[in-house]
Amino acid sequence: MSQDQGIRYARKSVDASCLLLYKGNSCVCQVKNISASGILIEPIEDESINGIELNSVCILEIVVNEVFNLHVSSKVTRINDREIALHYISIPEEKQVALWQLLGDHVHEVETYAT
Repeated sequence: MSQDQGIRYARKSVDASCLLLYKGNSCVCQVKNISASGILIEPIEDESINGIELNSVCILEIVVNEVFNLHVSSKVTRINDREIALHYISIPEEKQVALWQLLGDHVHEVETYAT
């Protein structure tokens, strides 16, 4: 691994939506991928949230299907015009097993990324 690479939990593409809540505002997003430590989301067209920036603490309501949703606290780790990457701060204990089941083999896998 070179100096300009890091290691993170492997990401898994999922077909899910997400409601991002920040300081009394909300934004509907599409989930691009999810891992054991975080999530990458993209606001749906014409959706935005004012004031969100690096290190902002947000609440996410992730809806995968009619029986699985996940409510987590998270922190913004990367943001650009189209995508927001967030790191989980806390996952309710009763939802942890369901998240690991959703991730399947990805829960234990790691991958390299450019820093």
